[in-house]
Amino acid sequence: MKIKHILILFLLPIFFAACEKEEEIPEEETHLISIAKSDSESGVFSVDLMAEQTLFQGYNKLYFDIENNSDKSPVTQASVSILPMMHMTTMTHAAPFENPENTVNENGYFEGAAVFIMPGNPDEGWELRVAIDDGGIKDTTYLTIPEVTGLDEAREFSAVSEADGKTYFISLLEPSVPEVGMNDIGFTVHYRENMMSFPAAENLSISIEPEMPSMGHGSPNNVNPTHMGNGHYKGKVNFTMTGWWRVNIEISKDGEPIGNELSFDITF
Repeated sequence: MKIKHILILFLLPIFFAACEKEEEIPEEETHLISIAKSDSESGVFSVDLMAEQTLFQGYNKLYFDIENNSDKSPVTQASVSILPMMHMTTMTHAAPFENPENTVNENGYFEGAAVFIMPGNPDEGWELRVAIDDGGIKDTTYLTIPEVTGLDEAREFSAVSEADGKTYFISLLEPSVPEVGMNDIGFTVHYRENMMSFPAAENLSISIEPEMPSMGHGSPNNVNPTHMGNGHYKGKVNFTMTGWWRVNIEISKDGEPIGNELSFDITF
């Protein structure tokens, strides 16, 4: 009996320690990298622009870590307005963007997005204006984007509408990690109102038809994207095997086509 009691006393601490470890919930990693950092013009705020990867031509989620420089406290509620600007040798133009919500996300970042409609180069580069209003305390900073790359498989292209003659910019958002079977597929569509304004294009008709050019077949049960709001369109695409897929897209407005022979290549 004594040996049994000693054994129980020995095992109890191990049992409780194991329970405590099971109850511990590890913090979710954000996997963000710093793209650019700067103080605002009057030195009120420090702004760190972050992203999930090096910025590329297409739709990029942007995360802003903002501090009040007076006491190094994080800013968690504020109006944050952004404007991406491309400075070319002969002109300057903007690009589509989505301003962050007025409250930080669960990881403490203001989350917005920008569609870089062309890559940068040593002579022509992108800049991001960030205007902050923290309860009436206002300041602005300009972040130089060190790199915007073009991808081997493009995730953004432009097309001209026969209906209104405007140029539309179509970005592929999903699938970000394609797999065999049904995948969410998502696009954003914006149009150029002028060189400084790129509103979301709403209520367009979009149909998709995936094919494997090297195999000569498509796939069944695809669901055409529908408008979800703010220029975002979501549907389903069925990849029946791994390899090189081409998703052909037809876009129309009021029955008139926007561009022709539009497609995105996806290889996995």
